[in-house]
Amino acid sequence: MASQEVLHIDSHQVDAALNFTGAVEVLRNTLAEGFDPETDGVRTRSELRGGEFLFMPSQVGEYAGVKVLTATPDNPARGEPLIQGTCLLLDGTTHRTLATIDGVALTNLRTPAVSMAGILPFAHTRNPDGLSLVVFGNGVQAVPHIRAARQNLPITRTSVIVRTPGRGDHVVEEARTHGIEVDQIVAGSSQATGAIQEAGLVVTATSASEPLFDASLINDSACVVAMGSHSPEARELPGELLGRATVMVESMATAKAECGDVIQAVDEGHLTWGDVRTWADSLDADAVTGEAPVVFKSAGMSWEDIVVAAAIYEAVKGERG
Repeated sequence: MASQEVLHIDSHQVDAALNFTGAVEVLRNTLAEGFDPETDGVRTRSELRGGEFLFMPSQVGEYAGVKVLTATPDNPARGEPLIQGTCLLLDGTTHRTLATIDGVALTNLRTPAVSMAGILPFAHTRNPDGLSLVVFGNGVQAVPHIRAARQNLPITRTSVIVRTPGRGDHVVEEARTHGIEVDQIVAGSSQATGAIQEAGLVVTATSASEPLFDASLINDSACVVAMGSHSPEARELPGELLGRATVMVESMATAKAECGDVIQAVDEGHLTWGDVRTWADSLDADAVTGEAPVVFKSAGMSWEDIVVAAAIYEAVKGERG
């Protein structure tokens, strides 16, 4: 049998094939069609000289695949990215290789799309006339989250909160290349306090291990996405906030294994695991009632990469005829 073409989809093709709005739709539709995240493949790590591998396998519908990333701590000093990798997309029945897709570009699309997909209906209904966005952190996920929010929600003002003056200069400059104006604010300042109090959407995208702000600053109509921490020992949100909020996670298994924001809030007695909802059970705006913040804790799951990768593959394949 003649071999069939394997597409290689680079970062530029990823960007052209699917925007954040399209990725949000793909993720929400997958859950609405009945996919159960609790059945997702197990994410594993393996040592690598000078770094580590991260393997994220999954199978959803007509597709299967695995995203393989490397994390190499010394790379930034070499002028190389800390995170690199590739997604291998397969036919879900024959397991024939269909495509290789730039793993970093895929991650930078999928991650903020997940954040927006988790809170989209609530943020819309609670702020019909527009909402302000506050992003904590100046890392690689800051601008993608700003862009994703702008594509999916009526954002009226955007602020990035950093620990020291000037740390967010590159965020401001990169956002401007996309036509987005961003205010840079120093954490702990009166300006930061005001921005948090007024925000309709707060995104924490940091490497912090302790809460970034006081729970009382979050207003009752706000949505909060915590996506920066991925271990039981680290958190970005105070337990008191989760105690008064509607808390959603991608899956209960992932939350209990990796989501320190929720794990520590439960351990401190602010809520119980019975209070925690899954994203799949909270897709509609009327799934959350009452006046309280909505908190979506995201750790990233393998199925999210595969369904977004499949949508990218179908778009690129369609363009080629």
